[in-house]
Amino acid sequence: MSHGEALRALLQEYAQLREANEQLKSLDQMKDDFISSVSHELRTPLTSIRALAELMHDTPDIEPEQREEFLGIIVAESERLGRLVSQVLDMARIEAGMAEWHSEQVDLRALVAAAVKSTAELFRSKGIAIEQQLPDAVPPLDADPDRLTQVMLNLLTNAAKFVPAGSGRVEVRLREEADGLVVEVADNGPGVPEAERATVFDKFRQGGDQLDRPPGTGLGLPISRQIVEHLGGSIWLEQEAGGGACFAFRLPFRPERRETQ
Repeated sequence: MSHGEALRALLQEYAQLREANEQLKSLDQMKDDFISSVSHELRTPLTSIRALAELMHDTPDIEPEQREEFLGIIVAESERLGRLVSQVLDMARIEAGMAEWHSEQVDLRALVAAAVKSTAELFRSKGIAIEQQLPDAVPPLDADPDRLTQVMLNLLTNAAKFVPAGSGRVEVRLREEADGLVVEVADNGPGVPEAERATVFDKFRQGGDQLDRPPGTGLGLPISRQIVEHLGGSIWLEQEAGGGACFAFRLPFRPERRETQ
C-alpha cells in the first residue's frame, strides 16, 4: 500500500470514528434530556401532594368543601405519579425480557371500544370530539389483551395531548385486511414535524420543544412499539391529509412472536 492510500485509509477511519463519537454525544444528550424530563414529571406531583398535605395539616379548621377538593387533587396527583413510575419500569422490564405476556383470543373491536370509553372523560373535559369507525364484527386475534389495551390508551392519551382544546377531534378506525387487523388513531392536531417522524418511536425522544411540550415521559410510543412488534405486528405514523397525525398499528391473525430488542 502506498503512502497516499494509507493516508486515505487513515482519514476514512478517522471520519468514521468522529461520526460514531458524534452519535454517542447525541445519544448522551437525549438521555440527559429524558432524565431531566422524567425528574421534572416526578417532582411536579410530589410537590403538589406535599404542599396540599402540609396545608391541611397546618389548617385543622379548613372548610370541608376545600378539604375534599384538596384530597381529590392529592389522589389524582398520586395516580399520575404511579402511572409515570409504572411507565418507566414497564419499559425496563420489556427491554430486559422480564415482562409478563398472556396470550388469548381477543375481540379487537370490543377492546378498542372499551379503551375509548375509559378515556371518554379525558376527551370530554378538554372539549375534544372523538369518533369511532368500527365494523360490526372482526375475527378474533391471538394476543395479550392487557398489553393491547395499554397500546390503545397510549395512542388515545397521546392524541389528547396534542389536539387543540375545545376544537380537537380524534377518529378511531378499525378495519380488516386479508391476514390481519389495522387500528388507526387520527387527530387534527399540529402533526409531527418532518424532522421528528423517523424517530418518533425511539426512546428518549419526546415531541415538541422542551419548554412547551405536553407533560409526560415520552415513553408511551416506544412502549407501544415494543408491544406491537412482540405480538408480530407493526406500528407506524402517517400524516393526515388536512394536517394532524395518524398513528396506526397492524396485527396479523397468525402472529409470529418476536424477541423485543
